[in-house]
Amino acid sequence: MTKLQKLGYLILLSTTAIYADTIGGEVSLGFYSHTPSGYASYESTVSVDLEDDLKWSQEQDVILKAYIEHPFPFLPNLKVGYTNLSHDGQGTVTAFSWGGIINVDGDIDSSLDLKMYDVTSYYELLDNTIEIDTGITLRYLDGNIDVTVTPVLSFLEEHEVVNFTSLVPMFYGKFRANIPATDISLQAEGNFITYEDTTFYDYEISARYTFTMGLGIEAGYKAVHLDSEDLEEGLSTDIDFKGPYASIIWDF
Repeated sequence: MTKLQKLGYLILLSTTAIYADTIGGEVSLGFYSHTPSGYASYESTVSVDLEDDLKWSQEQDVILKAYIEHPFPFLPNLKVGYTNLSHDGQGTVTAFSWGGIINVDGDIDSSLDLKMYDVTSYYELLDNTIEIDTGITLRYLDGNIDVTVTPVLSFLEEHEVVNFTSLVPMFYGKFRANIPATDISLQAEGNFITYEDTTFYDYEISARYTFTMGLGIEAGYKAVHLDSEDLEEGLSTDIDFKGPYASIIWDF
């Protein structure tokens, strides 16, 4: 083996070692127990209460996150995320208005199906005992609110469904403190944007315990806020989803 070949192998091995230390990521899969609150209206000046009128209450849904980090200093790292928010409720309403359903008393059956897909480009500002990341998130919202009311003394249902989609840019940030001499870390992570009549934000505050081989558990509190008149023409929302969550983590 020539000296040039030996040098080439040495460089290859050194580069592989560097990449092995710096290329990595994280995947988490969990459940989010969220309680809704707030108001919404559709083609009406009268707002409906999510709990009192639409009869929504606590539900559990899946949340998923994945991070990919690399050794190239000028290229951002990548995070993708998925959050599902679903609710349904049944009960009775008085003087209820929603779209073409106007001032009706009767039995209500309503549902929400909201999916949020995130793609985040971020940089690591610190990566030691204290970790700080910052970047930009593009969030795609895809959802619908389905409402059916059966008026008193009538079997003729009044039905209204509104579908909405939106692509929203948001500022992203994450702070993590790794407690020395332990396998415990504390973390805060979130996204935020406000403009004109729209304010969206979400955040997670959590604690993590890591076992062996990068496997761990994370638990904390998560909140999502959607205040907008731009999701769909005629639809106005000022709603929150809040509650605890727990996830299984693999940090590789």
